[in-house]
Amino acid sequence: MQSTALVERRRDIRVMSVVGVCHFFSHFYQFALIPLFILINRHEGYSFESLGLLITVFFIASFSLQIPVGFFVDKFGARTILMTGIGTMATATMLYGFFPSYETMIVFAALAGMGNSVFHPADYSILAASVTKPRLGRAFSIHNLGGFVGYAVAPLSMAAMGEIYGWRTAVIAAGITGLLVMLVSIVLSGDFRDSSHARREVAVKNSLGEDLRMLMAPALLLCILFFALLAGGQVGVQFNADKVFNVAHGIPLLIGNSFVTIFVVGAIFGVIGGGIVADRKDDPLNVTFLSFLASSLMVVLLSLTPPWMPAVYVLIAAAGFFFGFGFAARDLVVSRIAPPEASGKVFGFVFSGLDIGCAIVPAIYGYLLDVGRPLVVFYIAAVLIFLSAFSVYAAGRSVSPRRVRAGP
Repeated sequence: MQSTALVERRRDIRVMSVVGVCHFFSHFYQFALIPLFILINRHEGYSFESLGLLITVFFIASFSLQIPVGFFVDKFGARTILMTGIGTMATATMLYGFFPSYETMIVFAALAGMGNSVFHPADYSILAASVTKPRLGRAFSIHNLGGFVGYAVAPLSMAAMGEIYGWRTAVIAAGITGLLVMLVSIVLSGDFRDSSHARREVAVKNSLGEDLRMLMAPALLLCILFFALLAGGQVGVQFNADKVFNVAHGIPLLIGNSFVTIFVVGAIFGVIGGGIVADRKDDPLNVTFLSFLASSLMVVLLSLTPPWMPAVYVLIAAAGFFFGFGFAARDLVVSRIAPPEASGKVFGFVFSGLDIGCAIVPAIYGYLLDVGRPLVVFYIAAVLIFLSAFSVYAAGRSVSPRRVRAGP
């Protein structure tokens, strides 16, 4: 007979793996279309401005539904919602290729954004309830790792498939792959637990007003501010480093894109290391605070350093490493604030800050690039990451674990 510890370990690994793969596809589909913009422009004649609007529609739809989805997770369970999300994103991506008129692509972008809205409330509700506490930091680390790998894989794989087989075949193949992964995930996720189980166990029955008042707790408002600031800083470095160095120093875009790749690779290593350290620390708050402070310092140094390639690569790798290192500890902080029976709505609420940051800040960065002030992009990104460190620290210190409650 297998020991209880072995059974728990295998279940934890299975849960972490399935959730990590699902999160990989969430991030993959966020960027599946962007590397194909040039091909779509060439073959369909849509302007880059109109194609950019597809991404705006995607994130607006994702933001609009993420908080309601959190409520649904707590009431109905996360497993079905998570599988529906990955199936929706995969289907919408596939339909781009079958029905490529601009009007239908707008509809599919909204549909994909709706699918994307489920991942944070569902994923974190499942991990917090299913994984044993000594492995929870590593569980959050694998979740974040899946997302960063999705960011890294999408541009290269989609651009390559688009060049070889055409953009429509590329998105159809990507969509079919996601549907197959969804079917496998359904089979492997039978023992998922989530906040709905905890809700039934403690017999919580709150009114909508009580739930909304719970979300307005100062600690959770600080958390949503933290995620908005963090996303704004990430966009400045991860999505604009190539443009900043091109405009500021004339660095070719190909080399500039290698900076972006190095940032993501550094973040991946940071996520792995941060998950291990977070599980060994009684107080994860200091880990995430110091990690984001260090990342912001690296971004400042990046803006001050002449375009000497070895130094740039070291600094941007360090910025990515420290950025990723704080993720697991960050998630543990939020998990300790969130009541088990309301983790879906709490994670849905605070992670909607990511969509807010991604929606607001890019236009500011674009303006700075247009007016010839590219290095200011890095300064703003550094300030946003710096402020995010203090906002999450204030959130963690403002309450004792579990003081935020889902009821009166």
